[in-house]
Amino acid sequence: MNHVSELEAKTSAPAQPGTLNFVFVLVTACPTCAFAFWTVATHFAVAAHLSFEWLTRIGPFALLAGIACGIFAARTINAAANPQVAASLKFFPSWKWLAFAAALILLRALGMGYSAFWIGSVLLLISAMARIGRPREFPSVSPAPLTQRRAFVLILLALASASVTYVAHRPNVDDAIYVGTATDAIAHPGLPVLSHDVLYGVPNLPPMLPSYTVETYELLIAFLARFFGGEPIFWAHAIIPTLIAAILPFAWASLMRLLVPRRWVAATAVALVVLTLPGVSIGLGNFAFVTLFYGKAILVSAGIPLLYAFAWNFEETGSFRDWLLIVFCTIAGVGLSSTAIFVAPVALGTAALAGWREGLTRRSALTLVPAAYPLACGLAVRSGFRALEPVFAHLPVRAHLAVSLVFGEHAQYIFLFGLLASPFLVRERAVRWKLMVVALVSLLVPLNPFIFKLLSRLTTREVVWRILWSVPIVAMVAAAMVSAIDRASEQWGKRGRAVAGFAVLCIFAYLSRYSSFAPSNDVSFSLAPLRVRVRDWETARAAIDGTPPTAALLAPEEVAVWVPTFVHRPSLISVREFYDQHTGVQMPPEEATDRRELRELVSGQEFAPQREQELLNALAHYQVGLILTTATAAIRLQDVLAEHGYSRTREENGFVFFTVAIK
Repeated sequence: MNHVSELEAKTSAPAQPGTLNFVFVLVTACPTCAFAFWTVATHFAVAAHLSFEWLTRIGPFALLAGIACGIFAARTINAAANPQVAASLKFFPSWKWLAFAAALILLRALGMGYSAFWIGSVLLLISAMARIGRPREFPSVSPAPLTQRRAFVLILLALASASVTYVAHRPNVDDAIYVGTATDAIAHPGLPVLSHDVLYGVPNLPPMLPSYTVETYELLIAFLARFFGGEPIFWAHAIIPTLIAAILPFAWASLMRLLVPRRWVAATAVALVVLTLPGVSIGLGNFAFVTLFYGKAILVSAGIPLLYAFAWNFEETGSFRDWLLIVFCTIAGVGLSSTAIFVAPVALGTAALAGWREGLTRRSALTLVPAAYPLACGLAVRSGFRALEPVFAHLPVRAHLAVSLVFGEHAQYIFLFGLLASPFLVRERAVRWKLMVVALVSLLVPLNPFIFKLLSRLTTREVVWRILWSVPIVAMVAAAMVSAIDRASEQWGKRGRAVAGFAVLCIFAYLSRYSSFAPSNDVSFSLAPLRVRVRDWETARAAIDGTPPTAALLAPEEVAVWVPTFVHRPSLISVREFYDQHTGVQMPPEEATDRRELRELVSGQEFAPQREQELLNALAHYQVGLILTTATAAIRLQDVLAEHGYSRTREENGFVFFTVAIK
């Protein structure tokens, strides 16, 4: 134990602590504040029905004001010279509580129902809190200082994160919405922002979901593309995600300094690896490096850890500047994704309860105040979802399904163990109690099987599973792993550390086949800047070039979803099944049915002769100038399309083009 303390002392003396801490805070504070100011400016533009042209004029001032606030916040951080890690600290974990946690996880893996597991977990945490007791004092625990060595490791992590984000490609058809919002703003700068449909090109059609009116990230992409030049999809896929990825290690380090103060650099590295593990369709891993070109992925990967870090920093310091960072982070979260409307308040509530202690009730209450902004945004858009309730009615709402899908079918047991075990593995008493409260609140609210249906009414059945994003479970897993290695090293020396480290590596090796980087997750690696299905995207570009002016395009889903990613594009008859269901409630029922079935017709689906003739007759009504069909459908439809004036002109990448001149 003595040689461990001596080694810590040798490596803890920082060089130029003020400069290093300033840069450390600056990396996260500036982007957070700048984007928060951009979000407020955009929300004002939406409320006032102002155009994108107007937003591009005020946008630079908003961004510069945010950057100035970020610099001010970073400069006022108290970078005391040679901060010392508080001595607490010879604490060894209670094996009894860890054994109970492990037993619950094992029983769950062997088939115990989720409700029984939940009850056992709640009883475990309540019993432990009652037995261990809330500390009478919360001694200040300063993190190990930011030395040049630790800064160098963070820079390496930043470079690795940026590199893997750039080369990891997982195309996502939701680019039709997100990149489409940016391209539409550039194509129609005179229209009010976030007020109209960006998919179909139908006049007077509102956005597909009301919640899209609060998301401002895509308009920032449009602003950067217009201000600096280049296609929006290039900014969305190649530039911004790479820059955000470089910030991720600093965001997680901000949180891990509070949870694992002695080994926060190692915990940061572990957290970044854990973040990649659940590689299922809506798993946490698919809202990290491989999809960092979406605002909701930035919210999960950077926004939530920063929100907890800023909240707990404020509860320690009581500084107005730290409180402002909570405000800016909350506002920025809403701009990144409308999911923050309900995730941010839950996260802030969890952070406030975990950080509360006697004499600091006012600070905990102030921590909750920023939640008013996302809640106000939620109230503003809530009425628009009433028409969509039938679309969501068939979706299952089960807590255990959400846990399995978000944390991964195989990785969920590691995540749940981290949730239950991290409070009993960390060294510091204050952190121990904080993690107990976080675990208990998480079980009582987002992970509660008995109120999950109620939560779906406060959100929607479609996205209620995202409430699990409010749990800082990645940080808890990382804290548990690093603390376990630390404890093994202290109790059994180098051999114990080697065994514990090998066990962690084995866990990662086993779960790597299910990670977000696995081939089964439809991930490839390339130096190409765009994350698209190349053949379909090129076909979409050819279809746009071949569509007569003012005419509409009818194409199968594989091609139609990429058309909105281009600035200059024709209107679309249909895009994909999912979008047709959501947008159809905004159209007359007959039109919605015609559009959907026309797409199905050219995709190869067969209809009764009478219905097929009705659909073909509707082509002129919708002014369809170019039709793409699959090769199979072309054989069956070629003659009847010719009767309606469409001639076969070319075949490309398995799709056949039929063109007509619009009279």
